[in-house]
Amino acid sequence: MGSQTDLPSAHISLDPLPPPSLRERDHGSAGSITSGPSRLLPSKASVSGKYTQEQYTQQHVRRLSQSTPFDQTFTPLASEVTASPDPERSRSESVFSARFNAPDSAVPTRRALRDFSKIAAQYHEKERQREHRLVEHLESRDKQKDVYDRLKEWINHRSRSWRQRLWWKLTRQWPPCSRPSHDELLGLARHHFCPRSRLKVHVMDFKQNETIHYRIELGEIEKYWGEKDEDVDVRWIHAPLGLGPVHSTIEDMFLHQAPEGQDGREFVNIGSDGWPYPKIELLNFRSRTRFQEMRDVHAWLQHMHDLDRDLDRCSWENYEPSAENKGNTILDDLKWRATHLNITQDFQTLPGFWTQVRSDMPWQLTEGLAMSSYGPLDGLKPTLQDCDRQALRDHEFFGSAQLVRDPFRCFHRGDGFLLTLSPMAGVNYIDRHFSRHLEDPISAIYENDDASAIAFALNEFKGQGTKNWHRRSVEWLVVYLLTEIGVTPHPDRQGYNAPSPDAAYQEVMQSLKRRRYDQFSRQNRQEPADLVKDHLTCIDELTRIGILFRKRRKVFTSLLKDVDNFEAEDLAKGCEPDHADKPSMQEQVLAAIRRTSDQEEVYERLLIEANSSLNAVYELRSLQQNDLAIISNNQNRAIFVFATVTVIFLPMGTLTSYWGMNVADIRDTSWSQAHFWKICGAIAIAAVFLVALWALKHWWFRPLSRGSSKHGSKKDTGAMV
Repeated sequence: MGSQTDLPSAHISLDPLPPPSLRERDHGSAGSITSGPSRLLPSKASVSGKYTQEQYTQQHVRRLSQSTPFDQTFTPLASEVTASPDPERSRSESVFSARFNAPDSAVPTRRALRDFSKIAAQYHEKERQREHRLVEHLESRDKQKDVYDRLKEWINHRSRSWRQRLWWKLTRQWPPCSRPSHDELLGLARHHFCPRSRLKVHVMDFKQNETIHYRIELGEIEKYWGEKDEDVDVRWIHAPLGLGPVHSTIEDMFLHQAPEGQDGREFVNIGSDGWPYPKIELLNFRSRTRFQEMRDVHAWLQHMHDLDRDLDRCSWENYEPSAENKGNTILDDLKWRATHLNITQDFQTLPGFWTQVRSDMPWQLTEGLAMSSYGPLDGLKPTLQDCDRQALRDHEFFGSAQLVRDPFRCFHRGDGFLLTLSPMAGVNYIDRHFSRHLEDPISAIYENDDASAIAFALNEFKGQGTKNWHRRSVEWLVVYLLTEIGVTPHPDRQGYNAPSPDAAYQEVMQSLKRRRYDQFSRQNRQEPADLVKDHLTCIDELTRIGILFRKRRKVFTSLLKDVDNFEAEDLAKGCEPDHADKPSMQEQVLAAIRRTSDQEEVYERLLIEANSSLNAVYELRSLQQNDLAIISNNQNRAIFVFATVTVIFLPMGTLTSYWGMNVADIRDTSWSQAHFWKICGAIAIAAVFLVALWALKHWWFRPLSRGSSKHGSKKDTGAMV
């Protein structure tokens, strides 16, 4: 038989669940176990219905004992657990720990097995909280969806021509529509764009052995960036704000709260000149339907000025300034900044509601080449109302998603405070519940660590504090956030149970290649033009994604230089790492560089393949045009022969027909040939006159009218100048 250490780990079955084909029929799956090389994904139906947690543990041990050739070794362990009259989770976990923590154990997933019941319980609790939040959101969403539909119908009715409106009044083809009420429109605006004072902000206090999570509103943020408890190593504040005046106000006031000499270490390589703070551009997925609704509401309601007064009033209606900051509050700074940026004309007026909330909208791939300057006036200025048509939507899995971009900026202080600002509220981690995550409300996404990288970072150190940090410093947390969030989106976190974006683009490219030969079908003459458009769309997306990944690689390369400088300074001062066995900042950045370089290489290959495919389309189209030209030439020759024969025999046929007629009179009547020529000749002359008049009007007077219009446009242009 041999000893246990000689047994290959592949001989041991570690999956207590049915085959994947059966698991897919369940209602859901648990969160992944990321602490081991393999992941166990118990189904929601099993956890909540068919089995209890202890029965899951017993079943797993029985299957483990049956699947290994060492029955005598594992049977006592299984009997010890299953024969217990009153099994408890603590006992089962202690048995697992005693067995799989043995030095000679060959099972590679002992930690996953030990934490199996814990993961099942966490998933059950997570699903319960999600369903509770979703019920509250669905009621509001259904109500606002009805208001949105009625507003859209009213907008479409107003955009119809007077002929369509007249036809509508006569036939009542469309149902009567009217503009939603004032209060309904206010509710619709607040539903899609949260007033600034009510914006949810997350505050994390990292202590040595625990982490405390606060959920506050933006109007209370001044109370949390001044001082912290002495046992708090780092306080992290995350506010979902995009580039704009509010973003600029929050970051400036946060940095000015730093004590003298506590400005923090400068990221001189990754930051810009005079502004040594890290920033990166992120990709994430949004629901296309909700994203389109968001852009529609912004485009429609910002021009309804009767709403401006009430919307401006609700922006900061619940704001209560901190007693320590009176005279220098957020509103005071915002008023000054609005005047400084030429948004308002006096120091007593706040920026309008739409000026403040416009930054909540993410950038499309085609809106701006790259986020570079990050100034308060460099936020999104949408030029088009409609969402871009993306090639990725042709993939079945990503059919309802829209790939968007968001900035992520970090501001740190030497006294252990970190402020991150990003409006990113989409899906970063892709799993088989991807479509369900897209429909979750923003508040639920920020709590779902299976979908959001921000939520994962918020929940990663719960119950652990800073004991897993290589150095208990704010710089370590900055590097962790940049390397964790900066490489998304990807399906790694959930064990690759869903296609990655680059794999989806590869399938889209294969589909485009197969369609190249469909253009020879005469049944669809529009196919060649559609195929070229789809290729150009895919090339545009791959180009912009490739630019983003190149920029990411440069960011991480610059970050590595800063991290090396920090580590050299600490070692020179004699500051040893707090936990030398934990991942260091250099290791995290190097891993991010490798990951980003691989992604950049993949998208470069995809771009080359897309360009080659488009060139092949042009070549095939050229061959098709040559074939059609040969066919057309042959047809023209045949037509020429028939025309020659017709020209030869037509005069002879005309003469014989004419001289063969009875020219004396009109048979069976008392009329002569003179009556026939008077009537038919008059009709023929009138027809020729009308045709000549029409030709004269369109071919003679048209050049004159074009010349006069050009002359008039030049006069108008000169007058404008």
